Amino acid sequence: MGKFTPLDFNKYAALARQAAAEGCVLLKNENEALPLRKGDKVAVFGRIAFHYYKSGLGSGGLVNTKYVVGILDALKEEKDITLDENLLGTYEKWIEKNPYDEGQGWGKVPWSQKEMELTDEIVESAKGADAAIVVVGRTAGEDQDNKNEAGSYLLTDTEKEMVEKVSKAFARTIVVLNVGNIIDMKWVKECNPAAVLYVWQGGQEGGNGVADVLMGRVNPCGKLTDTIAENIEDYPSQSCFGDLTRNEYKEDIYVGYRYFETFAKEKVLYPFGFGLSYTTFAVTAEAEEKDVDNVTVTATVENTGKTDGCSGLCKSSAGCSWKTIPRTRRFCKDRCSCTRRKRDADDRCDQRELCILR
Repeated sequence: MGKFTPLDFNKYAALARQAAAEGCVLLKNENEALPLRKGDKVAVFGRIAFHYYKSGLGSGGLVNTKYVVGILDALKEEKDITLDENLLGTYEKWIEKNPYDEGQGWGKVPWSQKEMELTDEIVESAKGADAAIVVVGRTAGEDQDNKNEAGSYLLTDTEKEMVEKVSKAFARTIVVLNVGNIIDMKWVKECNPAAVLYVWQGGQEGGNGVADVLMGRVNPCGKLTDTIAENIEDYPSQSCFGDLTRNEYKEDIYVGYRYFETFAKEKVLYPFGFGLSYTTFAVTAEAEEKDVDNVTVTATVENTGKTDGCSGLCKSSAGCSWKTIPRTRRFCKDRCSCTRRKRDADDRCDQRELCILR
């Protein structure tokens, strides 16, 4: 056998941190809420800030990690901002009396945790902060699934009230979603926070990755892998989901974003592939037919904003003469990092890959 080369776990940790950061999806960013600025005082709300969901449960979640860095852990290490320690103390005292609910074993773990009710006095005492971060969390796991009920797919009344009160009190309210899947998002319009960021469940370096995005060291460049519709009933598969004996594929071949793109655009809150950035990009593309079978698509990406960052290019085409539906062929991330810099990306494909016949 050859000589064993020890693994460099620092490199693995750095890669895990990068993946967690670049996977964050920014859905909204008004009032220049993000990134946080040097000198900001930040009020952190939500008990899940104190208990980061690094992963779901089951086989994957039972992996023993050497450490886990949560969102609050990472924010406490930031030198350019300060946290409202009085508010954190209020949460710590409440959590002592309302400890994390571990559930009753495999498949019987609560999808969410009891949230602290925010009194007007608590919110008022924190109003000296420049920005507020509200952390909402959900676990995920085997032997159970997301349900269309409060504390699972829907916010609980206490969570929604928390988001609403904080959003009214702070012009720069940032809602951070530490979840394993998309959840109902109607509350964004109803509560109107300045920013919304899906940070998912980022593993043991997840908190550091989230902090990199919040502080602006990493430009958010994640894109939604799901269509977020206004109501769960808007998904054609919902009516028979979970049936023990029968499942009807009512959407036929129009699965996922294809259904909404073809039949129900008006029901979409955030489309498949959506994700904002701290900067702006200009994208131009043209297709050239190389021969009877192949097409080359060239896209030019220019960072037109004031912030470095990378852009996600979703390459899709529809191309059959008599029956076509949209199909994503390839997704790539172009690291057009410097402002005013241009990059080209090419994709050569067989024309037959661009269509699906019915």
